[in-house]
Amino acid sequence: MIDDGWYTSKNGTDVQLYQLICIANAMNGNIDIPGGLVVTVGAGLKIPSVSAGKGPNGETWQMAKEKRIDKIVYPEASATFKVALQAAVTGKPYPIKGVFFVGTTMFHREANSQELAEQLKKLELCVVQDVLPQELVDYADYVLPATYFMERKEMAGVKWALDGSIYLSDPGLTPPKGCEARHDVWILLEILRRAFPEKAARVGYKECKTAEEFNKYFDAFTNKGFNKFLAQCESQKPGWAAKIKKDIETQGWSTIKTKKYNQYPYHKPFGTPSGKVEIYAFQSFKNEAYEKAIAPISGYIPSPAFTAPKQNSNEFILASGKNCVTCSGLNMFTQPTRYLGDRTVWMNPVDAQRLGIKNGDMAEIEGIDTNYVGQARITVTNKVVPGAVFAFGFSGGNRTKHLVNDPEYQFVKEGINSHWYATGYAQPVFGNVANNSSVRIKKVRG
Repeated sequence: MIDDGWYTSKNGTDVQLYQLICIANAMNGNIDIPGGLVVTVGAGLKIPSVSAGKGPNGETWQMAKEKRIDKIVYPEASATFKVALQAAVTGKPYPIKGVFFVGTTMFHREANSQELAEQLKKLELCVVQDVLPQELVDYADYVLPATYFMERKEMAGVKWALDGSIYLSDPGLTPPKGCEARHDVWILLEILRRAFPEKAARVGYKECKTAEEFNKYFDAFTNKGFNKFLAQCESQKPGWAAKIKKDIETQGWSTIKTKKYNQYPYHKPFGTPSGKVEIYAFQSFKNEAYEKAIAPISGYIPSPAFTAPKQNSNEFILASGKNCVTCSGLNMFTQPTRYLGDRTVWMNPVDAQRLGIKNGDMAEIEGIDTNYVGQARITVTNKVVPGAVFAFGFSGGNRTKHLVNDPEYQFVKEGINSHWYATGYAQPVFGNVANNSSVRIKKVRG
């Protein structure tokens, strides 16, 4: 069994790892079969929205000639924040002076927290839209409170599922009295309208003074896309539209397409130059940067993401990962996370005995490369190999200064944030950042 992975930013060699996973699956005939490496099915629902040079009502406009900054440096990546924030310091490939952060917790998704903090300070304008006081808020010039997903309507395709389904998320709550929380899109459109009214008009937006007005404007796009989708389904199979509507009304979701196997690459091509599984990535012929990024096939080995620790000492590889209880978003603030989330550092019994550490002891964790020092309790377990320690990457170590002054919520500050210790090394072309690092650990006395 080969795990196809999810948490891909580990050691700065992830591109090569996933190349090998694809090659191994191809060699074993494990492509697009039950239990194999498959292409999932989409439902086909399209809600009118804004894309490059196109508006939701058919509006068009000329895009700027410059490429997006992440695509210049990392052409195969999407939303690589690292290069944008580096440009705030270096001015290359072009200067970035202001950033809007929407729905992202930078300190729990970007490696090397010290470097990130310094880059944020260099910005002339930092605006944060969020539902809770994430650490990023400490660096904001303006904080714009956003609504929670249960406070807004959304219809979309179900992501990360084998079959193609659609779902409706109906608002079950409204923001409490006195709370100025608004839909993220409403916030952005209002800023656009006030700064560039002619550009707001491109997407049919004039002004919404109340949440009811905005919901009417925004939900119209959802209804338009859903009705068009129902009409398409009905034309294919009479009575299908009624079934989909009933599914949505009774259970909140409806499966539209079921996965069919043995389609790729025999009947449908992959998105490669050849349309097939490629042992050698032909994309790398495009330019030298691509070729250098396709190690080890090209013979080029990238710089190490962290310093190799010494054996039989107090130095360890700190590996990080995700779990299904906590994430980089708001779940780390919820009360169930206080009891279900794990904010400890795991250590093998052999290493714990050598260092005189018992299960539940407090330890000091120092970054070998970053010199950052934090503290966390140790869980002694055989689930981690000797010479390495493990911590969930998004569970603890929230340093926000704006946390509500309530003992019930101080637990989010417990433990460490693995990004404190990582160097921030990013692979060429793809830009994925290594989150694993090297640390020194010693027991806290007293």
